[in-house]
Amino acid sequence: MSDINQEYSAMAKTLHWLTAIMILGQYLIGITLDYTEWKSLHFQVGYIIVILVLWRIIWRVTHVYPELDPQIKGHGRVLAHAGHHTLYLLMVLVLISGFLRLITKGEALNILGFNVAPLMDAMSKDERTPYKLAHEYLAHLFILLIALHVLAAFAHQFLSKIPCLSRMLPKSLAKYIEEKHD
Repeated sequence: MSDINQEYSAMAKTLHWLTAIMILGQYLIGITLDYTEWKSLHFQVGYIIVILVLWRIIWRVTHVYPELDPQIKGHGRVLAHAGHHTLYLLMVLVLISGFLRLITKGEALNILGFNVAPLMDAMSKDERTPYKLAHEYLAHLFILLIALHVLAAFAHQFLSKIPCLSRMLPKSLAKYIEEKHD
């Protein structure tokens, strides 16, 4: 097992995995919106993700996180830092673009059961198209970057024998993975 000081805290792990699961589910709901009646669900899950992302960002800036493994050097370190910052940036941009897309309809909002009056007058469908496209393209880009993040974690863990993945897993699962792949 990696050194205890190199593990993420239980809260960091929980926020990471809960956010990841919610974002993946939200993406899957989002790409089916033209074929389902799940728009309300998509909005409500989006609000929950806003809360999680805010909590995650606050936790991230107020707590010490482990350094990258020292075996990751040079360009790998730069790419890891750039990737993590870009993931956070895309988390925020997808949420903002989704919210802008929603409020430009000029309709009342139901935010987790609380009704909020329209925040602006309705824009025409043509005027709202850039918000729709931005939200969709940013979401696709975000999922692509998440896939690269997952691939990098697996590659480090199983090919390079650098315990990047196991540092973010629950202890029992991390121990199992490290025992099976030593």
